[in-house]
Amino acid sequence: MERRGFTLIELLVVIAIIAILAAILFPVFSRAREQARKSACLSNTKQIGLALSMYAQDWDETLPTWHWPCWGHDDGGLAWWEQLAPYTKNWQVFECPSSNSPERTWVSVCYPQRWNRPQNSHPLDYGYNERIMNPLNWCGRGNASTAKLAAMAAPSETVVISDGRHAVLGAAWDTVSGIHIWTAFANGGNWDPNIIKCCQPLAVIVDLQKAIERYSRHTGGSNIVFADGHAKWYAVQQLKMRWLGGTIRFCPPDIFGTR
Repeated sequence: MERRGFTLIELLVVIAIIAILAAILFPVFSRAREQARKSACLSNTKQIGLALSMYAQDWDETLPTWHWPCWGHDDGGLAWWEQLAPYTKNWQVFECPSSNSPERTWVSVCYPQRWNRPQNSHPLDYGYNERIMNPLNWCGRGNASTAKLAAMAAPSETVVISDGRHAVLGAAWDTVSGIHIWTAFANGGNWDPNIIKCCQPLAVIVDLQKAIERYSRHTGGSNIVFADGHAKWYAVQQLKMRWLGGTIRFCPPDIFGTR
């Protein structure tokens, strides 16, 4: 019986079909992998939120504070993640599998004397709201009361920890949309001025879609831990300051409900 091989045309057709299937399936697989990483990160933030609630119960409903040294107020106290560590009992919960932030070891610059500690040798992919963390707050009308749950108008809306470029969440928001830059674009830091003109407190998102594609961490959003301990994923477009038409409370006037 005569055996017949494939013709060149037939091979090209098969190759074209494989290429089309790959183009269709690879993005699907990529999204599926990111969904898994996003779920792992949400699990981390839920554990951190539980640790935050247990800490508050032990400290008279007061959240961790830290006079962080980059602003010249190092009082020798433990950093926020060190204060939560006895409750998490796992340093890996502070690492996000989707982080590619260029500043995830940034805290070593501000706290070099602590960086040789084993617990501080890991990357840190979540930031703590500076307006709650630092009683010497330089954001208008901030004070030590921002760390007290009883002083908060709505703990379930008050951002404490989120996916972040490094250990601290500063205040920078888009002047038009009200989107909070540091929570929305956690894989940022070295901003392309053609995409985001930053920084604090005012910023301008030049191209929102490109900003989401390049700098957002989880399928166009971030995982957030609120003062009541619950954690939830928010899309970038939802991460708007309350006084600018959104629902999240970040700076003291929103935290206290005075604006």
